[in-house]
Amino acid sequence: MQSIREEYVTQQAPARALFIALIGLAASIGAAPCPVHAQQLPPAQKVPRAANLVGTEWMLVESRGQHVAQNGWQPHFRLKTVDRYQDGSTGTVEGVADSCSNDLTGTYRVTADQLRFHIDGVAASLRTCRCTKEIPCQAIGALLEANPHFRIHGDELDLLESTEGVTARFIAARAN
Repeated sequence: MQSIREEYVTQQAPARALFIALIGLAASIGAAPCPVHAQQLPPAQKVPRAANLVGTEWMLVESRGQHVAQNGWQPHFRLKTVDRYQDGSTGTVEGVADSCSNDLTGTYRVTADQLRFHIDGVAASLRTCRCTKEIPCQAIGALLEANPHFRIHGDELDLLESTEGVTARFIAARAN
């Protein structure tokens, strides 16, 4: 006659063997490579950080669809904040109005997507060269005043006729 212990071990042996076989099967299924069609992702791309509107020197590179030559005396401007409001800010505009390096002065007001300028102009006493068709003295001032909408994408500032048509494009030359 078998002892109770021997009888228990004899009855449990098939169940134990089955349990060990199931664990082994589960482990082999989990370790086996599964044929999954994984989507290959493109490498991470650096998203350009938008330049600050205020404090950045903006250099004119395109005007009304025409490329502006990079000849060392690029028309450019910089905005300096004077007052801040809940919906925007106001300040002064400083820069070079033309390729003759005539000074540009004025004021601005910026809100969510509007940038309004009032350009005082280029002082006649500061003119360092004769204005021609190729070298328009106050073109940048008129360009700034005529286009109230803007957008910044990376290091580019676009002045827009409406919310779509780019009238002038500036690039961030340097920031303060």
